[in-house]
Amino acid sequence: MKKLLLIVLLLVNAFAVVSCAEGNASEDVPREKINFDEDWKFSKGDFPTASKSEFDDASWEQLDVPHDWSIKGPFLKTNPAGNVGAYAPGGIGWYRKSFTLDKSDANSKIDIEFGGVYMNSEVWINGNYLGKRPFGYISFNYDLTPFLNFEGENIISVRVDNSKEPSARWFTGSGIYRHVWLVKTQKLHIDRYGVYVTTKSIKNNQAVIELKTAIKNEEADSKDYRLVNEIYTSDNVLLSSEETTATLASSKEENIVQNITVGNPELWSPESPYLYKVKTKIMVGNTLVDQVETNMGIRDFSFSADNGFTLNGKNIKLKGVNNHSDLGALGAAINDRVLERRLEILKAMGCNAIRTAHNPPSATLLDLCDKMGFMVMDEAFDEWIESWPFGNKVKEGKAKYGYHLYFDEWAEKDLTELIKRDRNHPSIILWSVGNEIPDACFEEGTVRLKRLMSVVREHDNTRPITCGITHMHLANESGFASALDVTGYNGGGGSVFMYEKDHETYPERKFVATEVPHTFQTRGEYQSQSWYRGANPLGGIMKVPNLSEEEVFGDISKYYSSSYDNSIVRISARDSWKMTRDFSFMSGEFRWTGFDYLGESMFGWPAKLFNFGVIDMCGFPKDAYYFYQSQWTEEPMVHILPHWNWKGKEGVKIPVVAYSNCDSVELFLNGESLGVQSMKDTMDVVWQVPYKAGILEAKGINNGKVVAEKKIETAGDANKIELLADRDVIDAGGKDVVHIEVNILDAEGRFVPKALNNITFKVEGEATILAVDNGDPKSEESFVGNERSAFNGKCLVILKTTKKAGDIKLTASSDGLVGATVQVSSK
Repeated sequence: MKKLLLIVLLLVNAFAVVSCAEGNASEDVPREKINFDEDWKFSKGDFPTASKSEFDDASWEQLDVPHDWSIKGPFLKTNPAGNVGAYAPGGIGWYRKSFTLDKSDANSKIDIEFGGVYMNSEVWINGNYLGKRPFGYISFNYDLTPFLNFEGENIISVRVDNSKEPSARWFTGSGIYRHVWLVKTQKLHIDRYGVYVTTKSIKNNQAVIELKTAIKNEEADSKDYRLVNEIYTSDNVLLSSEETTATLASSKEENIVQNITVGNPELWSPESPYLYKVKTKIMVGNTLVDQVETNMGIRDFSFSADNGFTLNGKNIKLKGVNNHSDLGALGAAINDRVLERRLEILKAMGCNAIRTAHNPPSATLLDLCDKMGFMVMDEAFDEWIESWPFGNKVKEGKAKYGYHLYFDEWAEKDLTELIKRDRNHPSIILWSVGNEIPDACFEEGTVRLKRLMSVVREHDNTRPITCGITHMHLANESGFASALDVTGYNGGGGSVFMYEKDHETYPERKFVATEVPHTFQTRGEYQSQSWYRGANPLGGIMKVPNLSEEEVFGDISKYYSSSYDNSIVRISARDSWKMTRDFSFMSGEFRWTGFDYLGESMFGWPAKLFNFGVIDMCGFPKDAYYFYQSQWTEEPMVHILPHWNWKGKEGVKIPVVAYSNCDSVELFLNGESLGVQSMKDTMDVVWQVPYKAGILEAKGINNGKVVAEKKIETAGDANKIELLADRDVIDAGGKDVVHIEVNILDAEGRFVPKALNNITFKVEGEATILAVDNGDPKSEESFVGNERSAFNGKCLVILKTTKKAGDIKLTASSDGLVGATVQVSSK
C-alpha cells in the first residue's frame, strides 16, 4: 500500500511540474500550452507535394524535435558552409506531424508556436499555406483555427531551406531546432505576448508594478468581462491583486493598464534571483475563460557615464561571456538540461552576465537566466545591409547568403517579435540591435540605427539599447556610437585601447565591453612563447610577453593554442579585465567566448572550431576558466598550470603559473617549498621550476593560514578508465540527459594528461547515447555513435533517457585499459 501511495504521489508531482513548466490546462484553466515536440516525420531532400495531406511519408524517419540534421554530418571539406560553418552539411528538409483534436476544440482559437527553425521555413496545415519566415533564430506563430479538422486527422508540414550557404559566420545547424507548442484559447483571450510587466518604482520599501494586458475578442458578439491580475510569492502565496471591469466589442482588442504595489519586495539579483509570479485572468461572470502566468523579478538598475553599472543601488561589474547558441556535440538542437549544465559551469566561474551572440536566444536560455541569476544582453542581428568600408562599398553583407538579404523586409518584424517575447524577463538588462555592423561606419547606418531603436522603445522603454562596435573611430565619426544608450566596444579595430580617450572626448557616454578579450586556449596544450596576434595601440603587431627566453615545450599543432594566457588577439585576458576593473566608467565586459563553439575555424580543414572559449565544447574548463574564477569569485581558490608530465624535460625550467584570489601562494615540488609569492597588485604569479617528476602543489594563504590547495602529479602510463556522471538520478520521459565525464588514469589513479586512447561505449537500460565529444578542434570523429577517442586525457558521453523509467548502465572499454561502468536511475 505504501508503495502504491508513493507511485501516486510521484505521478501527481510529475503532473504538477509539467503543468507549471509548460502551462498545460487543468480543469479550471481553459488555456492549454501543449508541448508539440514529439512524433514528427522527417526526411532530408525536397518534396514538392509534401505539403499535401495525402502525401505518403511512411518511409520517413520518425523523431522528436528539437532536431538538427547538420550535426549528424557528414562534415566534408567540400561542403558549402566552409570553415565558418564548420564544414557541416546544409540542404533542404521536410517535417510532418499528424494530430487529432477533440470536437470540443471547435470553439477554440488554436495556434502553433515555433521557438526557432533554421532557416527559410514554410508551414502548411492540411495543405493550406500559412507563411514563410526567413530568419532562422526568431520565434514565430501561425493561427491554425480556420483550417483545422475536428472530425479526423490534421497534418502540419514544414519545409526548411538551408541550402544556400554560408548564411552566417558560424555553425547554424538546420531544422526545427527549438521547442514547438500548440496553444489553445477561447475566442475571448489574452493576446500573444499580451502581458507586459514592469517595475515603475522601488522606494520606501515598496515596489509599484505596472501591468499592461492586451485582450482580444474574436467572438461574434461583444463581451463583458473582468480582468484580474494577481501577484504571488515564489511559494505561491497571494500578495496583492487588481481587478478591472470592461466590455469589448466583437473583433476588437484593447490594452488595460493596472498598478499593483508589493511591500518589502525581494529584489532580483545574480546572488538572489528571486522570482514572483503574476497570474493574469479573464473572468466572464464567475467563469475563468483565460489565464496566463508570468514570472516577474523586481530589480532596479542603471548605467552611468562615470560609475558604470548599478544594480539595486550597488555598483557592480558585468562579468560576462559571449556564447553562440550551439550546444557543442548536439549542434543547434536545444536541450534544456544541456543548457542548464553549461550555465552551472559558468556560474561556478563567477560569471554573472551572458551576451546572446549574435542573434535572438531560445526562450529556454532566458528562463534559466531568470532562475539562476544571469544578466543578459539580448542581441538581435549580426548584420544589417552594408559591407565593410574597404574598397568599393557594395551591399553584400558579412555572409554571402546572410540576413542582409532579408533586412529591409523583415528587420522591424523580427525585432518586434524579439522584444515582445522577451521583455518580461528580469534577467535582460540590455537590448542589442547588432554586432560589428558595417553600417555603423556610414551616416546612413546611424539613420537605420535610430529606426531600430524606435522599434525597441515602442515595445519596451525600460532598458537601454546597445550595439557591439568594431572600428570605433569610424562609428564615432558617423555619429553611430553616440546615438546608442550604452556604447558597446568590441575588440576589433583597436577599440579596446580607446576607452580612456573616448571617455574624455565623450564624457556623457556609457561604456560596456561587448566583446573583449579574444584569447585562445586548447585544453592541455602549452607553449611558453605562443601567441596568435596582438595589436600595439600605436599601430603594428606586437608579441605578448614570453614566459621563457626560448620555447620550453616545442611545437604544437597549428590547430591548437597555448593554455597560458599568451595566445591572444590584441590584449590578454588579464590586461583586459584589469582595465575593465579599474576604469570606474566601465560597466563590465563580455569575453569572447565562454564555450568553444562550432564554426569560425581559422586554420582550415579539418578544424570545425576555434579555441576562443575558456571552456571546451564538452564543458571541461581550460586554465583560463580559473583565471576568471580567481577574479570573479570570493571563495578561496588556487589553480596552477601546466600539467606535470614532461618526460625528457628533466632539469628544464618550466614556467609554473598560479591563479588565486588569496593573499599569497606558496608552491611546493615533492614537499620542498619553492617560495611564497604575493598576489597583491597582480593577477598571476610565475615560478621557473626545473622539471622533476613528482607532486607539484600550490597553497593559497590568507592571513597566514592555508585556505585553498591545488595538487597535480606526474602520472604513469594509461591503465584504466574513470566514468563520472553529473547526476545520479534523472527524469524519465525521453528528454532529460546525463553527462558522463570520461578520464584516463594510470594504475595509481592519477590523471594522464596526454592520453589519446579510443574508448567504446555500451549503454544498457532506459537510455540511448545522444552524443559523444572530446573537445579536440581537429578531430574528424563523428558526434554520433558509440565510440570516441580521448583528447588530452578526457572525453564525454551524453545519454538521453527513454520514455520509460528504470536503471541505466554505461560501460566504457578500450584495448589495453581496465574498463569502467557507471549507473544512473531515471524516475
